[in-house]
Amino acid sequence: MELLCVPGAGGSPRAFRPWAGALAPDITVRPLNPRGRDTPASSLVGVAARLVERIPRDGRYALAGHSMGGLIAYEMARLVCAGDTLPRPEFVVVAGARPPHSSPAGEFARLVAVADDDEFLGELAAAGLVEPAARHSPMRALFVPTLRADLRLVAEYRPEPGDPLPVDLLAWHGADDPSASPAAVGDWARYTAAGFHPAAFPGGHHFPFERPAEVAARLRAHVSVP
Repeated sequence: MELLCVPGAGGSPRAFRPWAGALAPDITVRPLNPRGRDTPASSLVGVAARLVERIPRDGRYALAGHSMGGLIAYEMARLVCAGDTLPRPEFVVVAGARPPHSSPAGEFARLVAVADDDEFLGELAAAGLVEPAARHSPMRALFVPTLRADLRLVAEYRPEPGDPLPVDLLAWHGADDPSASPAAVGDWARYTAAGFHPAAFPGGHHFPFERPAEVAARLRAHVSVP
């Protein structure tokens, strides 16, 4: 089983290294880079379409994404399930992500357009999306442009209507994450016609990388389901 993983806004594929160690050797973690190496995609769905090209044409696999990456993983699954050239994922994990109809597009539109770096990072920290220390990081000139570009994709995301996914959907949230409440995460149920499996984890927005052993246990339990 391969697990293709998409990081959140401003995040790095390296964030999934704890998952790789915790899930080996049963599940192979394959992080994906939503930014690519060449011209950046101009839309969130465009990112999903580019990452679909990385899906294996044979063998078992599933998709997982954190925050913005959850929306991308969902759109990847939609593209695959709408066609007939690739095998469907066995399931999709959306972690710390609100569903498409309640994505924080409007909240990010003003931030990415007019807020200076201090206000930008301050509001994201207040929402639990970045660590408060990010405001004073000597590296912020390097990561803020990437974070803005990623959040612009979310701000401009306009999901197209479509049928629910024909695969299981695992919707996870951190118990202390103000950006993805249990009620909002529960609304992912309408996006699958198969099994819906919500779960709460201790921690805030970045719980998937702070609790790799618990994540691994959840994933192994689901993979073993017939």
